[in-house]
Amino acid sequence: MLEDKCANQKFNASDGCPLPNNRLWPELARWYGCPGYTGPELDESKITTIDPGDVPTPLGYGPSHKTRFAWTLSEWATKSENHDAWKEIMSKHGLTQDPFEDIEAHFTYGDAAAWGLAMQLSMNKAKYMGFTGHVDTLESLFWAYGELNKLKMLPPLKVERANALI
Repeated sequence: MLEDKCANQKFNASDGCPLPNNRLWPELARWYGCPGYTGPELDESKITTIDPGDVPTPLGYGPSHKTRFAWTLSEWATKSENHDAWKEIMSKHGLTQDPFEDIEAHFTYGDAAAWGLAMQLSMNKAKYMGFTGHVDTLESLFWAYGELNKLKMLPPLKVERANALI
């Protein structure tokens, strides 16, 4: 936003599009060449549901949002075989960051982001000021992961581009 009215303003950056797990995880597996991704857990006995109860919803319509998941990144990160695999990846690709050194700091936020517990950012102010641009969520994540590879924080991607959400 290059207009004078936008000078010294703070804006949220979000495409306003929720990223469903049935699109995120298969795409992430494809980026890194991980075979055998089987899709979401369908056995209801393995699903945890967080129900906030009877809380007000935006504009007072519809039921409250329930978050459902079969596993958490934090729980996954406590398993020694996963940390051992990451150490192997770090060694192979010369990576410098080990998120397993602080599971609480790195993986708890990942849980919130991955399972939709993180707050949705409002783009109202940016739209009011005239912002009309759009960046696809998966394409921007792909770009960010490529940049994190250059910083030696993630291994290289195995594909040339992301499959857009459209």
